[in-house]
Amino acid sequence: MRIEQIKTVKLECRWGPPEDNKTRMWPIHFVHTNTGHIGISRGGSPELVRDVFAPLLSGEDPRRTARLWQIMYDRAWSFKGPGRSAMTTIGALDVALWDLYGKSCGEPVWRLLGGHRNRVRAYADGIGYVHQGAKEVAGLVKKHADLGYRSVKFHLSNADEALALEKVRLSREALGDDRELMIDVHRMWDGVKAAEMARQFDPYDLYWIEEPVRGDDEAAHLRMVREATRALVAGGESEGTLYGVRHLIQEGGLQVVQSDILGGGGFTGLMRMAALAEAHHVYIAPHGASYPEINAHFVAAVPNGLRVSACPHTEPYQIWSDLYAPAFQIEGGEIALSDRPGLGLAFDAPFIEAHRI
Repeated sequence: MRIEQIKTVKLECRWGPPEDNKTRMWPIHFVHTNTGHIGISRGGSPELVRDVFAPLLSGEDPRRTARLWQIMYDRAWSFKGPGRSAMTTIGALDVALWDLYGKSCGEPVWRLLGGHRNRVRAYADGIGYVHQGAKEVAGLVKKHADLGYRSVKFHLSNADEALALEKVRLSREALGDDRELMIDVHRMWDGVKAAEMARQFDPYDLYWIEEPVRGDDEAAHLRMVREATRALVAGGESEGTLYGVRHLIQEGGLQVVQSDILGGGGFTGLMRMAALAEAHHVYIAPHGASYPEINAHFVAAVPNGLRVSACPHTEPYQIWSDLYAPAFQIEGGEIALSDRPGLGLAFDAPFIEAHRI
């Protein structure tokens, strides 16, 4: 099997509430082989695929995933380092290569990667209401719980401490005591303030506190928060290298690694991070509420895979429920992994044609 061509299609889809009239560009990729198998994925930079990575992969055996990942990674570091765009593009192509690998041998990716479990829990990532008041946020949390999600996360959008505490209090009341509540702080506080707030959140039994500290001395700040709370400390979503993750775990005491499934280098990159995390008794739950169909394969594969982020289909910040035919499903807050080869997905042709740039 050899890679013959990589085609990229740009889609322009609505992003956010209809009244905002905003759109977002979503590239999707098709990796063609001489055997007729086609691997699919999405994300990254179409220009980097065309100009940098496609020429590197041409003629290669797509099943040699570790080799091809290293070739792309080394090329990205050959001039000033890869940056977010390059790592995300490597991740997108790596996902397509694993899709091809699975299709070539008739196995799903989650099983090829390790197959630790065949169902994973998804959490509702309510990113559409970050600027709402405490009662509105609590209403969002309740709405997502009513969809069947047993784990719900909301985002803090300003540093008002009293408002943050009220959002957590009312959200816990709305959710009840038997479901997981998480918050994303978006790196707003220094370590002292974040630790103080974590102590005040403790009576409301947060499952995790995500990205609680600013990045100037992140590891030291994270350690302060970990020592102050019973909640898990989660973060690292912008960290795309194995070595950056190692620093956050060893120096910061990070308990949930959240490197993005694409920005961390796809399945190949995240599998390396998962092994590192497991050696330190740390969980991994990749960032990417817009990519639950990809994250599910990874989280199912490894023993320390924890949760899959998903922007619920009722929210205006998602695309995953429209992109595929048949539609990708999350039922009862869980994702059941199928036995279909590769990712087990096919793009919806009418949707692609309707949104093609």
